[in-house]
Amino acid sequence: MEITNYFKPQSPPGDSASTKGKRISLINRLEFQPLFYGLKSNLIKHPFELVDAEPLAAARSLRDGEVELSLIPSIEYARTKETWNIVPDICVGCSSNVINVQLFFKKGLRDLKKIAVDNQAASSFILLKIIMREKFMRDPEFVEMPADMESMLNQADAALITGDKVLQYYHQNQNRLDLNEEWVDLTGAPFIYSFWAGREFTISGDDVRLIMKSFDLGTRNIEHICKEYAIQQKSDWSFFHDFLTNNITYTFGEEEKEGLLEFYNYAFFFGFIDYIPDLHFYPL
Repeated sequence: MEITNYFKPQSPPGDSASTKGKRISLINRLEFQPLFYGLKSNLIKHPFELVDAEPLAAARSLRDGEVELSLIPSIEYARTKETWNIVPDICVGCSSNVINVQLFFKKGLRDLKKIAVDNQAASSFILLKIIMREKFMRDPEFVEMPADMESMLNQADAALITGDKVLQYYHQNQNRLDLNEEWVDLTGAPFIYSFWAGREFTISGDDVRLIMKSFDLGTRNIEHICKEYAIQQKSDWSFFHDFLTNNITYTFGEEEKEGLLEFYNYAFFFGFIDYIPDLHFYPL
């Protein structure tokens, strides 16, 4: 991208900033759907252009100025060289077992020499490296590839799979490690996987309130979200409902902020990021 794109005219701060033509990047996976349900279902009037993307592409589109707001993996916030703001109060995280971030393995954890990693894993990949070094004193080889458990386990001793794919494999392989559970055991803090982020003056207070209203509608319609998803997967909707209501944390409170900063501290200590960022939030 040309450097001039970084200096596009920006709306001035304040609620009067127009939302016309603003592009928003979504991660179209089950755990994210409550966040953008109101927008994508057109239950609220909005002028945004919604763009589906995989996690790493969503962060890249924000970094390249192709969208004004994006759901991003939490580690990408610490990798940007510019300051992004975070939509307050909303995230995707977990304070216990999370189900959709699993390390499936063929042999004992302390014997792992090579791990295949879902090539869409971002924060979870760094979390895996932290867990391997800090808890198991291991530094295995990693190879990134598409999330197919059979192919991954043919090439490696274990497979890190994230997102909706895990929901397909969860009951097929009992030899698995829940990385979020290991994180909570290590730190006592919740782990924050993703949140909304954008540049300071491209998103107004009105925009932020639309995002929060969309999420409010999503939380009221979780049963509907899960039933629609279950039809696509030809599966029992109650499993997905239990996953969203009992495994995922959507509240971005003080405890979640502390957990996020603890993740950044570990990532910095092991050299996975160059600095520990301050958390900047859009004002309400």
